[in-house]
Amino acid sequence: MPLPDRKLAAILSADVVGYSRLMGEDEGRTLAGLRELRQQTFEPVINEKRGTVVKRMGDGWLVEFASVVDAVNCAISVQEALLDHPFIKLRIGIHVGDIVHEDEDIYGDGVNIASRLQEKADPGGIALSAFAHDSLDGVVRQGFQSLGQANLKNISQKIEIFGWGTAIPKTPAPAPARERPAMLVLPFTVSGGTPDTELLAEGMTDAVITAFSRFSWFLTLPRNTSRQFKGQAVNLTSLRRDHQVSYMLESNIRVAGSRARVSAELLDTRSGNSIWAGRFDGSVEDPFELEDQITRAILAELTPRIVGAETRRVQSGGDGSAWDLMIQGRALVCRVNREDNAKAQEILHEAIKLDPESGYGQSDLAFSYLYECLFGWSDDQQTSIRKAVAASDAAIAADEMDAYAYAAAAAARCAASESSHAIALARRAIQLNENLAAGQAMLALALFQTAEYDEALEAATVARNLSPRDPLRAIITGVKGIVFLMLGKFDEMVRNAEDIIQEFPGMPTGWRQLAAAYAEVGRIDDAKEVVENQILRLIPDHTATESGRQLPFGHNMIARQRWMEALIKAGLPE
Repeated sequence: MPLPDRKLAAILSADVVGYSRLMGEDEGRTLAGLRELRQQTFEPVINEKRGTVVKRMGDGWLVEFASVVDAVNCAISVQEALLDHPFIKLRIGIHVGDIVHEDEDIYGDGVNIASRLQEKADPGGIALSAFAHDSLDGVVRQGFQSLGQANLKNISQKIEIFGWGTAIPKTPAPAPARERPAMLVLPFTVSGGTPDTELLAEGMTDAVITAFSRFSWFLTLPRNTSRQFKGQAVNLTSLRRDHQVSYMLESNIRVAGSRARVSAELLDTRSGNSIWAGRFDGSVEDPFELEDQITRAILAELTPRIVGAETRRVQSGGDGSAWDLMIQGRALVCRVNREDNAKAQEILHEAIKLDPESGYGQSDLAFSYLYECLFGWSDDQQTSIRKAVAASDAAIAADEMDAYAYAAAAAARCAASESSHAIALARRAIQLNENLAAGQAMLALALFQTAEYDEALEAATVARNLSPRDPLRAIITGVKGIVFLMLGKFDEMVRNAEDIIQEFPGMPTGWRQLAAAYAEVGRIDDAKEVVENQILRLIPDHTATESGRQLPFGHNMIARQRWMEALIKAGLPE
């Protein structure tokens, strides 16, 4: 008879406080409340934190996690979501120990102790064993306090218990300075609509919240918190004080016939100022398509504006946290010039030293090393590539669900000529966040390396449409230009080069592409003028061979040779 499968795991045990009493008072309301809790809060958070529900009881759950950090973060997210629930409260216990899977159930000390700890938790609180507590990082650990040692029923030894929420205030404590800014998406309001319009508004609210939650650049308050504000006048000062919200999006939808108009505004809760306001029109004939259309349009406007607002805040006096240093470094990387890129690397290294476990700064550091390679700013290209790979790998290790980290890793692998690996990483980024332009941009670059030009152009176009003001738009437009060369679309290449130059006049890419395009359409004198007055000014003694070596062609030797020939024709020394 085979031995049972025994392993070490983090076990979360959750139980509804006063379940029997609630059922006796109002069975229908209790069952409906539990159904909503299970479907909209508890199990979605479990899935997000990579947990597995092993057992469901009428009034509780047993959940298995590979990581105690995921288990604790899951518990905190659930309890915070339930802070203002009118009648449901949970007790949660967590322990790390041996478990045995048998007959679709689990047994062992890990289960027994977690269940007993759950009984010790306060309503709305979490009880954690010392073993589990020791596995947490400093920031999460600070949220727990020792409650001393206690005897647990049927457990032979005393166990030290750490509690979260033993006196949970009505509002959470202020977030530490290192935290990302929090974003609240208010429920969409409806003007002159029908019940169908109300449903559309609810769907759009949920769609925008879900889309924002996939970005690692800010925290997005969950649906349950958002719904608390439906139909209420929101006081920005209270919102910032009570929920630590930095930015708030309020939107309205009006429907007339088959047409819908959405108006949206982004507010900074610190100043009360409007950062952005916009209007979008669409058809209600396909509500799901309308949801996607409006969500993409809002994201395209808001994500760079929030990053821009954070940059301005830091420039006017940040707190020196890892987050603030990362924002400062990212802004410098996005200027795409040698001096700012070097300065950005110094600042990003400081951010990483301050908070090495967060991953703040690693992805942007990877992109800064990529820029060194692309634009001839590195004295040792292979060293820069190795540094890009190491930084992006560290970003993924810090958060395996961060789509931006996978996009950075794809960029690094493109620089290392590992095209197949880069394609897989870019597709993973898109899978995690389909609205992240960086994922599509890196997919375009990797597909170009494998000579899949039409697909590369499509991915680059999607990236540009997703985020016209994206920080990586220099790479996006750069990839499009070289693809136009290979497809023989020289007029489009000229226009694309002019777009790059207008935004990034100090970056060699636009000028090199313009010179190559001029040469291909027979404007040799114009091409030579660009080479002499711009390219050689930005990169003295530059050659076509050096340019071919710098750009990430991977193993696409045909494209590399084609590029070099165009530059030589334009007058750049061989």
